[in-house]
Amino acid sequence: MNLAENNNAMTTQTTGWKTAFRAFLDRRALIMLFLGFSSGIPIFLIFSTLSFWLTEAGIQRSTITMFSWAALAYAFKFIWAPLIDKLPLPYLTQKMGKRRSWLLVSQILVTIAICAMAFTDPSPHGGTIFSIPSLTFMAMSAVFLGFTSATQDIIVDAYRIELTQDAGVQTVLASTYNAGYRIATIITQLGALLFAASLGTAMGNYIYEAWKATYLLMAALMIVGVITTFVIHEPEVKIEKNQYHAKDYLQLFVVFVVSTIIFALSFIYIGTLISGWAIEDAFLSFIAQVLRFISSIAAAVLVVFILTSTKMIDQKIVVDTWLSPILDFFKRYGLKVALAILLLIGFYRISDIVAGVVANLFYLDLNFDKEEIAWFNKFFAIFFVILGGFIGGLMAQRFNIMKMMFVGAIVASTTNLIFVGLVKSGPSMNEVSVNIGQQNLKVQPDEVGNWSLKVPADTFNDAKNIEVQSQPNGFDQALKLAIPVQTFHTSNEAKIFVQAIGGDNQLYTDERKKDVIIRGSIENLAKDAKIKLLKVKVGDSILSDAKIDGNTWSIVIPARQLNGHNSVQVSADIEKNQHITSLSTAHQFNTVDSIQPKSRMSFAELGAVQVDQNNDIELKGKVIVPYSKVWLVMGIIFDNMASGLAGAVFIAFLSSLTSVSFTAMQYAIFSSLMLLLPKMIGGYSGTIVTNFGYSTFFFMTFLMGLPILLLVVWVAKLLNQLKKS
Repeated sequence: MNLAENNNAMTTQTTGWKTAFRAFLDRRALIMLFLGFSSGIPIFLIFSTLSFWLTEAGIQRSTITMFSWAALAYAFKFIWAPLIDKLPLPYLTQKMGKRRSWLLVSQILVTIAICAMAFTDPSPHGGTIFSIPSLTFMAMSAVFLGFTSATQDIIVDAYRIELTQDAGVQTVLASTYNAGYRIATIITQLGALLFAASLGTAMGNYIYEAWKATYLLMAALMIVGVITTFVIHEPEVKIEKNQYHAKDYLQLFVVFVVSTIIFALSFIYIGTLISGWAIEDAFLSFIAQVLRFISSIAAAVLVVFILTSTKMIDQKIVVDTWLSPILDFFKRYGLKVALAILLLIGFYRISDIVAGVVANLFYLDLNFDKEEIAWFNKFFAIFFVILGGFIGGLMAQRFNIMKMMFVGAIVASTTNLIFVGLVKSGPSMNEVSVNIGQQNLKVQPDEVGNWSLKVPADTFNDAKNIEVQSQPNGFDQALKLAIPVQTFHTSNEAKIFVQAIGGDNQLYTDERKKDVIIRGSIENLAKDAKIKLLKVKVGDSILSDAKIDGNTWSIVIPARQLNGHNSVQVSADIEKNQHITSLSTAHQFNTVDSIQPKSRMSFAELGAVQVDQNNDIELKGKVIVPYSKVWLVMGIIFDNMASGLAGAVFIAFLSSLTSVSFTAMQYAIFSSLMLLLPKMIGGYSGTIVTNFGYSTFFFMTFLMGLPILLLVVWVAKLLNQLKKS
């Protein structure tokens, strides 16, 4: 597409309503529907669904939101996008074509990455995998999934752009791609959450096996993308052929591998230095991480420069691969207009992307359960995001893209204010009173009820229970909870301890319909002793498939075996010097013949406390109160319609900027730039919420979107001037 056609596409009305509707029946639109589905499966297994998994596994909010950095591969995919444009795959490229061969390989790698996550338990009791802590291995697997998923997106984007050079059809392809993408979220979010919940896992009742089965099921769904790849045809595009040979492509691959290794080593080394500085301020920490990224990229670029300067690598192929696509863009638009466009791309989606990182944590913090979130925010919302995408694609054909970009920027930022209203729909919190023996402690929860408190271990010496209570504004009486305390001294004999089941040692009617996990530990084990076997007896049933990690253990009790019982017997065989010693204990819990109340106190799991140790024990809990479902539905409807509209229009805008000679590289640069800053800020969203609260956070994301309106107007003016000249 030449410059004149680009400008016409962005600044003029293109089609009538009838033609606009008919375009959605094009065969190419159906192709993009299925490829969009394939692209949508992995991304939400990093963002949305994974945040539920990690939350149930007991991972901190600030750590969970940092997992969004696993998707920074999307922000740096322009680095390896040229390889996909230039590098043929042995045998496959000859048989299937450039785009389809790379697409097949990326889909296979995505499947492997999802399986790697499935076989990893990220909880503190998850142990190690290949001598790597399980949470670290989960992060590595998520990064690998981000890399392979971003690679698939590079190819799908290039395929879509090469299907047609008609800007009007491109808006349709962007809309149907977006629809397929969102349909995938029904399965990877709604389906995954409901499937995991059906297997019994929940807050306070984390079951790893449920999430393992869920992710393996999601991996199997990639077969849809693989079948589509085999069925579709390779796009016919006239591109000037180069004279490079296998040796040149090998050099290109070496440059990529070496620069990636240098980037990774620099990133790790600089990260170690930053950790040594012990920066506590959230803003300074963010700046340090930005400098970490920039410095790592600079180190990689420096190595490439040295390789080309010393003639170890052919300079021409490096320039043609990485620099020519960039120079082409600046040549077509000129320095001023090109920089203005890049500035708009980098900031356009900042408001909704930053807000979206904490979405699932936000809903969980407002005490909506997985099933409610799945139905409201995943299934119900999907229709509105598809509707928004359809409206965006339709309007972008009827009106010029820049006008629709302005509308998209308005709705994407203003809808975040609805979530401020959702937070305010609940009662204001008052201080939490924590009684431990004779000690009475006070702590102020955050605006959604979360609280934490550090207590010296010897405080628990004479305590039998921990009593927690709080009375939110508007409540006639205080919400209360009592948890039994289990203590031991280092001089005691080895003993089995069982944690309070579900965090409150009470099983309500709705909880007893699902499998329940029981956790505990064996304290004061001799140094050379180990747990050989652990069994749990419920009534006449004996279960011996406990998961043992050091001195801690956990076991899943099927719901049907708990019915009619309010105690469990736990026994263990301890092996030391080939001699077996048996231990046993009984644990009582309460069964309540009603569903779990919507307003209550909850308490995070607390293991046995060693009272003669000289350190603090952290207590955590939550004041659980209901929030307005009316505000929730309003937020979901308008936010998703806005996201669908802005997303479809923005994809069409980015597609109109590319040259067919550098499709993958240029679109990768644009889409990478779109995600880079929002994702970096989004990684700190959990820290921002912790320090300032959800209301302030969502208002900040609204303010972030206001300057974008001026940027859209400025870029539209520059493009009009360029068109006239």
